[in-house]
Order: sequence, then C-alpha cells, then structure tokens
Amino acid sequence: MRTAMVVINEGVGNGIITAPLLAAFERCHPGWRYFMAPNIALDAEWVRSAVGMHGASGTFPALWRRFSPADRDALWNFIDRTGVELVVNLRMESAEKDGNYFEFRAEAMERGVECWDLHELGERPQRVPFAEQAAGLLRAHGVPVDLSRPAWLAGLRRPRPGVVGCYVGASAAVKRWPARDWSTLITHLGDRGLAVEVAVGPGADEQASASRLLSSPVVADSVFPDSLEALRDWIAGLDVLVSNDTVAAHLAAALGCPVVTLYLATDGDIWSPVAAPDVSRAVQSAIALSCSYMKPDGTCQRYYSGCPAPCAAGVRPADVLIELDQLKRSGRKARRQEVDQ
Repeated sequence: MRTAMVVINEGVGNGIITAPLLAAFERCHPGWRYFMAPNIALDAEWVRSAVGMHGASGTFPALWRRFSPADRDALWNFIDRTGVELVVNLRMESAEKDGNYFEFRAEAMERGVECWDLHELGERPQRVPFAEQAAGLLRAHGVPVDLSRPAWLAGLRRPRPGVVGCYVGASAAVKRWPARDWSTLITHLGDRGLAVEVAVGPGADEQASASRLLSSPVVADSVFPDSLEALRDWIAGLDVLVSNDTVAAHLAAALGCPVVTLYLATDGDIWSPVAAPDVSRAVQSAIALSCSYMKPDGTCQRYYSGCPAPCAAGVRPADVLIELDQLKRSGRKARRQEVDQ
C-alpha cells in the first residue's frame, strides 16, 4: 500500500470544501492510504458517507501544515516511519509567505518524496473559488474531479417556507458583522413577513453578541448548535441563510440551501462555496479588498492578532437585502427551467 500526506488550511469549513476532493483522490488511487491533521468535518461519518470517502488512515499535528523549521525533524521522522511517498499540499498561501514550505519541498525532492501544491498553478493565488483551484491541481496530476453537483447533502434538506436563518458567529472577530447591522437586517426581514432564527457558535464572545439580538420581536428562535451535525440539521430546515464567512455558509451550499455570505475580512471570489447562482450569493467588503493587510490568498493578516475591523463597514444591510432578492429571482428562474425540461 502506498502512502500520502494531505495538508489543508485549518478550519471546519475547509473540511467541507475538501471532502469531495478527497473522495475523488480515493477513487483515483484506491490502493493508497493518506494521513491528515484532525478536522471535525472530515472525521464525521455522515460527511464521509455522503461524498463516498473512507477518510484518512491516521493524523499528524495540525501545526505541521506550516512546515516550520522547528517541526521539520518530527515531520521527516513521521514521513520515514509511515513510508510517505507523496505530499499533497492544498494549503492556500502566497509564494512570498511560503518560504518554509519551499525549503521542505526542496528537501523532499532530494529524498525522493513527490510534492503537489497550489503553487503549480502560478506564483499568486487565483481569484477563483479555492475548491476550483484545488480541483485544478488534482486534475493536473491525473485525478478526475467533478464539482458539477456541489449540493452533496441535498437529500437531508427539509426547508420551512419563510424561515430565514442568521448565523452571526465566526471563529475570528474580524469576520463577525456588527450586532447593530444584524439588528437592522432582522428588522427589515420582519417587515417582509419573514420569521428569523439566530444561531451562533460556542464562543462566549460570539454568544454575547448574539444575545443582543434576541430581544427583537422578529426573532422567532435562537439556536446554539452543540455539534456540526446539529448545525447541519438547523440549516437543512431553513428557507434561506445569511451568514458570516464560516462553516455555516459551506454547509448551506452542500445542502443546497440558498445562502448569502458576508465577506468582511476575506475575499469572496476565493472563499465562496462552489454553487449555482440560485444557491450562493456573496456580499463583499470593498474596504477589505483594498486593505494593506489583505493577503493574496484572500485572508487577513490580522485574523487572530487583533484588529478594529473597519472592513465590516463595507457591508450594509441594504446590500444583503439586494442579494436575498437576487437569490429569490435566481431560484424562480431555476425552477422554471426545470419545468421546461
């Protein structure tokens, strides 16, 4: 049996994005096993069964994805011990920030370990969805990847008409839309006769922000999912979702639930789900795209180091309402086309 290591960016949402790609790799190389860092999504049996993948044979520390010199000895000991012949590096990073990986790759070539990486597609990350870029890399190495059916969890969807979900949390503060803007949006949704449910992640600061929205008479329910499966089931029951750039948006696309995603500190052209226009719409902060801290890979350099988050001002409630209307029109058009066929 041959052995590979697969490296991806940290985050549960990246697991949802990567699952169909790993399934394609497994189908193409049934005689291979591979190792990955732990990921809640990729470790979930319902994710694996939905995309038709077996999953990783084992794990390695998550921080090894950075290929730091401090981890190099342990990394090579692992590669030698497990017989790794191939490193598939799907970690999105610009060339000027990825010197540690280039050092590792040069040593890997000397040791006879093959490396695939997104740098093969060009020096700077392309402004197309990450899943498309990763699929392009795999295809270049002979792995057929079909992303034409992105709603691979659609069988679980049970929408309740007129129920709009607002996922107001995010792991990083710079990715959270301010409570005052959520409140304005929720008021407008209520004026349209819609029922609103608010959900948030487990973080205390996230839940504190959400608590300020619960006094609105428009909010029919508040949801605090205690697992990825619970979040999946909540989204599956929505008519439409509005979300910060988090795993919720990627789950919605996989479920076929229409979603408007707010890109406050990330580039939506890169980090949007692969989905049809009647399923996914992006509201992009233009301030973020022009910010000096925006990296070529579409993420903020100050994700975790602290930032006053001025980019959030680049997304207004009116912008979100426009995209919700666009979703509705696209959905009607798609349904008419289905009837005509």
